[in-house]
Amino acid sequence: MRLIVVLGFVLASCLAQKPQPCKSPPLLSGALTVSTQNEEMWVYAKFLYDALGQRLRLFEVASSENKTFTSDILVLYREHVMYQIFDNNRTCTVSPVEADFVPFGIPDGAFLLGQVVLGSSTGPGQGLLVNSWMGAVPGVGGKYMSTVTEFGCIPVSLAVQTKEFGWVLFSYFNNVIGISDPGLLNPPSFCPGSDAAADQETVNLLSLLHKNIKGAPETDESNPLSRMRLFVLLVCLTAGCLAGRPQQCTSPPLMSGALSVSTASEKLLAFAKYTYDALGQRIRLREFGFYNNKTFHLDMLLLYKQGVVYKINPKNRTCCKKTLCTEFHPLEVPKNSTLLGQAVLGSSSGPGQGLLVNTWAGEMQLKRGKAKYMSTVTEFGCIPVSSLFHTERTGWMITSFYNNVIGITDPQLLIPPSFCQDAQLEEEEEEEPVNFYNLF
Repeated sequence: MRLIVVLGFVLASCLAQKPQPCKSPPLLSGALTVSTQNEEMWVYAKFLYDALGQRLRLFEVASSENKTFTSDILVLYREHVMYQIFDNNRTCTVSPVEADFVPFGIPDGAFLLGQVVLGSSTGPGQGLLVNSWMGAVPGVGGKYMSTVTEFGCIPVSLAVQTKEFGWVLFSYFNNVIGISDPGLLNPPSFCPGSDAAADQETVNLLSLLHKNIKGAPETDESNPLSRMRLFVLLVCLTAGCLAGRPQQCTSPPLMSGALSVSTASEKLLAFAKYTYDALGQRIRLREFGFYNNKTFHLDMLLLYKQGVVYKINPKNRTCCKKTLCTEFHPLEVPKNSTLLGQAVLGSSSGPGQGLLVNTWAGEMQLKRGKAKYMSTVTEFGCIPVSSLFHTERTGWMITSFYNNVIGITDPQLLIPPSFCQDAQLEEEEEEEPVNFYNLF
């Protein structure tokens, strides 16, 4: 009887915690970025979302190939029309839109990839519990991956596979439940009626954005009002960040967690558990992944003070010991980095729905030239959330951190196994400095 009771409690707990497909709040305001795998488009937009009336408004700044433009778009899905609004001369263009309304959230046919904590679960304000899902785009055949908060079903990110742009990534932040000005979801009085779209060519939203970018002038200097709009939007994006005065920071010296690494070229996809010791300058990575459609497993122990790295094979109890030709680089935001912005992943409308993060950018010098990076960390605790690392040779590499815990549960993982004691040092010159960002 005791066993049955215990199993009953365990089963009930598991069923209670199992994530389920969900719908986001029907009224949302916030901001998002849109970027494409082929790097042809980058968009920042403030949005208003109304699932009840099936309406979406985007106020955006976009850039591509050193071209920048601003745009104001209102999509009325029930009427199947899209308005491009130009407040400077009080005009509109109306076009039929081909897409049906798809509400924010997770559809019933989605497959659960996993539940993780962005940031850390160690302290208040350091982590956000999210669920990641995968499925097929109806009528298109491409795949999508969507991440939402466990509490509130607030969108965090959405990756959609398209024929024209490859993978398109939507990242949502600063979401608030509700709409402060519902009038913005109605066409302005100077816009023609929806019947004016009857003779126009049907468009879709992504293609329209790309067309606007390609047709944008090299600079906006010829249009003072457009230039002023861009300046105001960028100031609004950064004003809250500067008011909060985020500072460069260093992550906790002892951490454990998991991470994933992927490249824009789709050649590499890896998942790893890591143990990080900045005090002893030691890192242990146990990973598996895919490179050029081949599966690999790797277990590495990096001892920076000793200047060696062990490649460990627990199955046959062997080690490969090589020289580590670099100094230890702690997980931190470098002093010469530039603050891009402070945002809330998820929503600030309710407890457990959002995570306050800071995003920084900079450059570092490598043997084969400069590398660019963009790093996002939590405001409280400086816990790593994600990093983008770019070189001419590798392109963009994305590292996402999750399930981070302050502290190390098993310090023995940072000591070479007994069967590594007799490993002979193999001298090898590294092509690039090995650090936590470009190790892969």
